[in-house]
Amino acid sequence: MTLEESRIEIDHIDNEVLKLFEKRMNIADGIAREKMKTGLSILNVAREQSILDKAKNSVDSEYSQYAVSLCNYIMELSRNRQRDILANESGKNFRFREEIGKPREELASPRIAVQGVPGSYAGIAAAKMYENSKLEFVDSWDKVLCCIQDGSCDYGVLPVENSTAGSVIDVYDLLLKYKYYIVKALQLPISHSLLGVRGSAIAEIKDVYSHPHAFPQCTPFFEKHHRLNKVPYCNTAIAAQYVAKMGDRTKAAIASPECAHIYGLDVLAESIQQTDDNCTRFVSISKSLELHEDSNKISIIFALPHITGSLYRTLSRFALDGLNLTKIESRPDPKTPFEYFFYIDFIGNTNSEQTMNLLGTLRDELPTFYFLGCYDET
Repeated sequence: MTLEESRIEIDHIDNEVLKLFEKRMNIADGIAREKMKTGLSILNVAREQSILDKAKNSVDSEYSQYAVSLCNYIMELSRNRQRDILANESGKNFRFREEIGKPREELASPRIAVQGVPGSYAGIAAAKMYENSKLEFVDSWDKVLCCIQDGSCDYGVLPVENSTAGSVIDVYDLLLKYKYYIVKALQLPISHSLLGVRGSAIAEIKDVYSHPHAFPQCTPFFEKHHRLNKVPYCNTAIAAQYVAKMGDRTKAAIASPECAHIYGLDVLAESIQQTDDNCTRFVSISKSLELHEDSNKISIIFALPHITGSLYRTLSRFALDGLNLTKIESRPDPKTPFEYFFYIDFIGNTNSEQTMNLLGTLRDELPTFYFLGCYDET
């Protein structure tokens, strides 16, 4: 058989496969409506495993793994279609919108809690996010959330990820603890400077103070100056404030260039981060949900049932709906050893019915599900 003859034969087979696929999906639609009447779960693990076992043994052994993958994917498409039917015809989508509630408008001249002191990157990010805002500086990330909880601040701005150093794990744990909404996000370019007391020089410096996340962002600098002792501190700007207070020529801080002006320090080295495109992602947290027409990102937290392949099945639903995941982070459940929560960011907007169907069904099917917000990230 020639190549062209083979292609003609494959086209003929594909047409037959598509006809059978359409027939199968029509039958699956009816099954979905029956399950809706009886309250049965869409996923039947035992039956699906039986189908996969049969597929494995129904073809030559050299094709068995491919047959299993094909059947698995067809069943995944069928489950996704059944979920859409249940979401649209059972009102799950509408109920999920009711749970979200009516979002409020962004507040004018808000009070914003940030960790650190003037000159901190969080403060810079907050000022860029909100014009005419009043910043309230506190000494820990947990206190940022406490300010929102007690109503002394309207928003809290927190770092969640750096392009070089990775995720800020403690903040993700706080998001789970408080379960407030993310209402805005900003990717702030980070330019680190080495700051020392007036008249000092790099040759005199022994100890460098900064937040632990700042050090890996400046790895080449420390490789060049390997004698320097890195001292972790709670915040880059607080580290600069401490160095200024001590007045010790052997101490320096890694912080924003703004801190040099604020605390009367000299810039001993500028732009010491290892990449020019170093940036930190900050999020604004609120008790109240805010939604905007131009929102481009959605964040959720969920736990999974103890079923083989549950993570794969959950993540594949985003792919089937054409939704691009931009972040996935797992964190241990503090109440249950060796069980985990998953944090997901994906590109999307709650104006999409398909996206709302997915969120509604995840909320109903997963043992734990939290909607953290739909927001604009710049």
